Amino acid sequence: MGQYGNQPDFATRALTIEPEGQPGNTPGQYLNSAALYIGTGGTLCVTVVGPPDTSAANQNVTVFKNIPNGTFFPVIVDYVWADDNDTETTTCSNIIALY
Repeated sequence: MGQYGNQPDFATRALTIEPEGQPGNTPGQYLNSAALYIGTGGTLCVTVVGPPDTSAANQNVTVFKNIPNGTFFPVIVDYVWADDNDTETTTCSNIIALY
């Protein structure tokens, strides 16, 4: 997936995912550095790849807004959250994690 050191130049595996959990609560599925395809756009709450600590209580959530339909999202993520535990909710759907 592009110029990322731990990613191949093309996807070798795809997994349909649903936003899950809340940061600091029960985490959703750990995506282990996946790129995303967003079928239906909107708002997206994610944890961008960072330090190897994957405990839910230590997640930093980044909220991306106005993602268009049919987007290959150019950010490598570890989690897609249902919400940011504050004011934002993930409204994107038909999300595919690419590895």
